[in-house]
Amino acid sequence: MTRSLTLLAFGLILAVLVGSIPASAVVTPLPGQGNQTHILYGVHPNAKTNETITAFIAEHGEIWWHESTYNHTHEYVYIVPANACEEQLVYLNKIRADEHGGEQSIGQIWIIGCDEALPLAAELTFPKIFAKYPALSNDGGVRSYVENQSPNRYEEITSKPSRAQVYFINDTGVFTEYIVDLSGGEIVSTTYISEENLTVGRAEAEAQAISGQPPGARAANTILKVYGGDQIVWEITVQAGRETDIVQVPSDLAPGQSLRTTTPGFGAVLAALGVGVGMGFVLCRKRR
Repeated sequence: MTRSLTLLAFGLILAVLVGSIPASAVVTPLPGQGNQTHILYGVHPNAKTNETITAFIAEHGEIWWHESTYNHTHEYVYIVPANACEEQLVYLNKIRADEHGGEQSIGQIWIIGCDEALPLAAELTFPKIFAKYPALSNDGGVRSYVENQSPNRYEEITSKPSRAQVYFINDTGVFTEYIVDLSGGEIVSTTYISEENLTVGRAEAEAQAISGQPPGARAANTILKVYGGDQIVWEITVQAGRETDIVQVPSDLAPGQSLRTTTPGFGAVLAALGVGVGMGFVLCRKRR
């Protein structure tokens, strides 16, 4: 008798709980539960009306999916074939869009390899510098470099109270750099440089900087600078014990190469720089 009453009470409680769930509520099962396509369409109904997404799912059959951060307002939605996966579909989705109310939410759509992942937004990669200079977020060239070439660090150099340069640097493989000149917080120009376009690469520049230094000297930091629009210099911080030198190693552009400089409002300008004839690589040392 007691057991029957317990079961009856449990049933009544369960019925009340189920009945209290609004009809419009979206219940997301635990990972791996249920038909993942139906769950995707339930959570993100706009996916069901997008021809690219539905065609991808129809082509690959069974799928699984997950969400990943892009920035504070958008997220990535990854749709991955459950079986032999050679490619996956990723789309950018507005986080707070009322999809069940018909509000559009889907932005760009990509088909990428299954071992790939799309990057965080530039603002989340380097939040401090993007917060300091909001104009960086509005520059397509800056966003493209940060999000697609994955720089691993940046440096900020302030010359005057209202003037600054921000160097976004990828030095994990081929050395590339995106230099942003700012005045009053607004972008004046941007310049892209790759060591592949120079007559002196990073390894050679660092070797020259260390030559003649005491044993144990090392290149602690390396950056590319452009002076006057036509002088390219590797600036290398060399540490030898307690001593620190700033060593500059000039470089020319390789034959046929040019700097890619953009001035907002005036379009892209390919600033071809003349290659110096017979120029020696003089080391300019500045004691810190």
